[in-house]
Amino acid sequence: MATAVRLSNQRAARLRAQFDELAETFTAGADPVDFVHRYQDADDQEVAALFASALAFGRVASFTPVLDRIFDLSDQVGGPAAWVDRCTHTADPGLDPVFYRWVRGDDLARFAATIGRFRARHGSVRAWLDKKVHPQQPELVQLLGLLIDEFRELSAPEPDETFATLSRGYKHLLPHPSSGSACKRWCMLARWMSRTDSPDVGLWPIQPESLIIPLDTHIHRIARMVGLTRRNDGSWRTATEVTANLRRIDPDDPVRFDFVLAHLGIDGRCKGRRIAAICSECSLAPVCNTGRSG
Repeated sequence: MATAVRLSNQRAARLRAQFDELAETFTAGADPVDFVHRYQDADDQEVAALFASALAFGRVASFTPVLDRIFDLSDQVGGPAAWVDRCTHTADPGLDPVFYRWVRGDDLARFAATIGRFRARHGSVRAWLDKKVHPQQPELVQLLGLLIDEFRELSAPEPDETFATLSRGYKHLLPHPSSGSACKRWCMLARWMSRTDSPDVGLWPIQPESLIIPLDTHIHRIARMVGLTRRNDGSWRTATEVTANLRRIDPDDPVRFDFVLAHLGIDGRCKGRRIAAICSECSLAPVCNTGRSG
């Protein structure tokens, strides 16, 4: 078992300097959060974020056309919020041919209806959170667990249905931290909706210091390369260890570097091995076990 990493103050200060340099000079490519900024209304942004984060696995270039099709359908009836409200009662036949990997059209239709049922019961996720985070905010793992429990319950409204009986594709949309999953897409959703700095939208009442890093393969690899963890598994435990060390770098906003660090991998700027022509141009090279020379 890998020994837990705890950054020294000196190492944390050095990493912060290099991360700040990276953030100041970095321009990211396409990202699923772009779909949230397609809308101005808060309800539309929240529904767009739920869908965009749910399908944000694999290559951006692969899931982006799927999200385009979904939001084109929603825009025909007034936007994502109005669309899921309608889908609660009548499935959109336009979803039938839409799929992404193992998530099929009927899974997407069920997800749209589930979001609509959630809105009918609570008004919005923001309204639901307003009742959960005061006067003392639970840890994010508890909040996410409760939120996903609610979505799972609303996913199976028929008497003969339970969440366990639903398709693999649908269940993939609602992972749970109690299983040990890093819940990368839900942590990313929480980041989008809670932080106010670009590209995030700041609609949810979750304090930035309580967020957990969305641990995808890119963040995990870079975290190992710069010494934020030695763990090999992409689990909730690894995500919390990486976040704890990021909190030593920035106690008030530990996930603020998530976007630029993830895009080092997403945009192909970090290959996970030393390539002199690439690494010599990277702001993280001085603190990277792989990228530094000598």
